[in-house]
Amino acid sequence: MTGSPEGRIEIGLRRRPGGAPEVSLRTTRRPLAQKLLLGQAPERAAPLVSMLFSLCGQAQRTAAELAVAAATGAACTGTPAGRRERLLAELAGEHAWRLLLDWPREEGMAGQAEALRRLRQSGGGAPAVAALLADDLLGEAAPAWLARVSGRRGLAAFNAWRARAATPLAQLFDRLGERDSGFGRLPLLPSLARLGARPIIDIAGQALADEDYAMRPRLAGGGAETGALARCQNEPLLQAWAAEYGPGVGARMLARLLELARLPERLAGDGDDLAAAWSPAPGVGMAAVETSRGLLIHALQVADGRIAQYRIVAPTEWNFQPGGPLEAALRAQPDGDDLAVRARRLVLAMDPCVACCVEVGDA
Repeated sequence: MTGSPEGRIEIGLRRRPGGAPEVSLRTTRRPLAQKLLLGQAPERAAPLVSMLFSLCGQAQRTAAELAVAAATGAACTGTPAGRRERLLAELAGEHAWRLLLDWPREEGMAGQAEALRRLRQSGGGAPAVAALLADDLLGEAAPAWLARVSGRRGLAAFNAWRARAATPLAQLFDRLGERDSGFGRLPLLPSLARLGARPIIDIAGQALADEDYAMRPRLAGGGAETGALARCQNEPLLQAWAAEYGPGVGARMLARLLELARLPERLAGDGDDLAAAWSPAPGVGMAAVETSRGLLIHALQVADGRIAQYRIVAPTEWNFQPGGPLEAALRAQPDGDDLAVRARRLVLAMDPCVACCVEVGDA
């Protein structure tokens, strides 16, 4: 893993008996897209980006295609409907991976690899996602489940569902303690549709002007969290969960489940709320795409028919930067023999796009 071109994140915790730990966060991630794409013809961006990133490949390629099209005035390949279907299928697969494999294994339970394999082999269409939800995650059809947990007594209905423990996922939610805290209260980056063009153009513009900013983006001068929780922050069930148990691991996993439960309906619908692109100046293209991990931004500048600048602001740069939501959550952890376990759960809840290691030592 240390040789991965995408780098990794190294987290060090120094225990202080009776107090919160000291936290160090180091990333070996580098702006590889800038180095790889500098001087290339714009049409080379999408295929090279696809080769560079192993996760969220559809989102990365889409962001590159849209940003290049905006910068050059070229037509983007494919239809908006086809793009939407591919992005939602990828989002479904990533959410399912965390809920079926990563979270169960972190809790010492067997993962549901066969269910994930079926989803991937199907291509992630609406019928396959609906079947996964009914058979493996919820134990019933998603519309009926959503109708109960979205009502006035949504939290009570959700608690009754997890207490019945009819599926391994319900058992995982039932294992969460009475309090599910751990994360600080950094601002949540709204969804692409709610955030609007101006803030994204500002972020992308600063990234083009400053390579360091691309690795440590800011919203209104401060850190922010992006991801499923941020997109679902107005969901009544999530708000009720956070108020009752805290905005911790469970809240973030619940946000993934809610997004996944609504995906069959979204896959059957239309709209273009997952991706957008802009050209604020000649030769400049910017694009934003929603991914399972959060908002992905690509920005490039073209001069003399070649890429002069290329920046990528990935969700991991928001969530795992020094002073960001993960570090704040780790600094709030009380001392205890299970500190390493709790730290790994927090990392899983934030879902980095690269390898992440946690080391705990004494101060």
